[in-house]
Amino acid sequence: MKKYLLIIGILCSLLTQSITAFASPEDDQLRVQLQKMFDASGMTQCRTALAPLFDLELKQFMEFLDTTFQNKSNNSSLTNLAIARYQGFKENLNQLFSQVSINNSDENIIAAQDAYALCANVKDEYFTQAKKVLIDHIKKTAAVKSASIMLEKYQAINSKLRDLNTAIVQMYGYFMTFKSVLPGFISKCITSG
Repeated sequence: MKKYLLIIGILCSLLTQSITAFASPEDDQLRVQLQKMFDASGMTQCRTALAPLFDLELKQFMEFLDTTFQNKSNNSSLTNLAIARYQGFKENLNQLFSQVSINNSDENIIAAQDAYALCANVKDEYFTQAKKVLIDHIKKTAAVKSASIMLEKYQAINSKLRDLNTAIVQMYGYFMTFKSVLPGFISKCITSG
């Protein structure tokens, strides 16, 4: 059983790491356009050129979280998939950031270094934002799933109480029938002591 779970986990992690292959055609076209703009921009425009690419990656990550956590499965198994996808998100951002180069810049080296540092800060902000979204999503879906589990439990208890109430009403009906069958029964005959 553990072997099958391991195989399933590996397959799911492979699928999540290549999730960009399942991006919508609009996102792919937008990515190509943004990549061209990024390639044409100078170092001092790095921050404004990378932010839209990072936004696109973050959007796809959030869509992945939405679709993954709609699954009725246990949150602990879904959390592992989400963490693997978060790692893929970080790798994608790092890969995009690795295309930034100070050496190829025709601009002032100090301005280029400052722009590079700003780009690094933007990347770190996106990491933080995606991690917060991931944690919030896990908490929210865990609360929803536990609430639905509790609701199902309460409905089961309510059903059993309904059955008990029906049994008590039947028992009362039997006692009333028994009372009407013995109209001459003297209550003084029954004493407790």
